[in-house]
Amino acid sequence: MKHARYFTGKTPIKFLAILVGAIFLILAAFTVSAQQTSEAQFRVKNENAFNINLIQFKRIEYVGACAGTVISPDSQSARFVSSKTPPGPNRRVVIKNVTDGMETNPYPYTDRGYNKGEFSEDFGFKLGNSHKTRTFSVLEGENKFLYEIKENDQVIEQGALTAEVSIQSLGTFPRQQICENKLECRDTSDCRDSKGRKRSCRRQCFPVQQCRCP
Repeated sequence: MKHARYFTGKTPIKFLAILVGAIFLILAAFTVSAQQTSEAQFRVKNENAFNINLIQFKRIEYVGACAGTVISPDSQSARFVSSKTPPGPNRRVVIKNVTDGMETNPYPYTDRGYNKGEFSEDFGFKLGNSHKTRTFSVLEGENKFLYEIKENDQVIEQGALTAEVSIQSLGTFPRQQICENKLECRDTSDCRDSKGRKRSCRRQCFPVQQCRCP
């Protein structure tokens, strides 16, 4: 009977040891994955400082004669860097935005020089869901990116990173048109502009109000 109790107690201990070992292996794998992801980052210019993987915009709603939504700034300047692979001769970095909701043919991407200094060439983040040639499209919320660092067209590092895009609402304001009076001509007589300067006209001059949204 004592031998039976000894055998029955040993098996659960062995099972628990295997289970604990498996948990440690899983945690180690997640740790390695997190380290690989955190090696790369965006440095986004924000006034006199840089945000890490944070892209900030402001939104103003206008009502009145010039109703609409204005996003400020129009784009956010940023640079890419990887602590594992710094810039070097003949290197470039290709970054692709694979966030859900983006158009996929192609995904928005940027291809920048990564061959000197401490960071890649500058590029501009701008709100959008498709590829643009002058800016790099992002969506509000968490954005997911894949990147490849190439040297002489050979991939020397690849990975993933995320960045948060926030839009701060500044409120709703009235906005009217900006108007100014100008002189146009109807006949060959001379006319003068608003400052009294003489103008040669083919037709008679008359005041015209021209308006535009600011």
